Amino acid sequence: MFVYNKLVTRNTYRGFTFIEVLAVLGIIALATVGVLALRDWATSNSRIAEAKAQIATIQSGVQQWRPSNGIYTGVSVVNLTTVASLPIAWSDGRGINPWGGDIEVYVDSADPTRYVIRFTNIRVAEEGARLQRDFSAISQGASFSSGTFEATFQG
Repeated sequence: MFVYNKLVTRNTYRGFTFIEVLAVLGIIALATVGVLALRDWATSNSRIAEAKAQIATIQSGVQQWRPSNGIYTGVSVVNLTTVASLPIAWSDGRGINPWGGDIEVYVDSADPTRYVIRFTNIRVAEEGARLQRDFSAISQGASFSSGTFEATFQG
């Protein structure tokens, strides 16, 4: 007959240890932070791309509207939408930029052959600074200050 002698009894528990649970929670937290950072980056890039598209639309509309003498006195979002040089839904340009602010177009007071495009209510300073950097090379001047971006273009 076979006798089984058990010297040490061992209890078996099912489940995870506290350390294992903490490790999994830490991995989930890191992944969540990474996803949120990517979401913020994508949202920021989307707003900048939309603003650039709006500026290109305005430039095209201004060129269609442009008076034969090259003087931009009277240029505005309202005037451009009135003659359908800009989308009619833009109306007066209030609240339509990607940050929910206004878009303005007006003649440059220093030179009536130039016009200025202004975006207001840019709440993320880095996005305004990026617009300034991107347009400084292709405009007569670009600036960002206190949530307002301005770019001056030669007609």
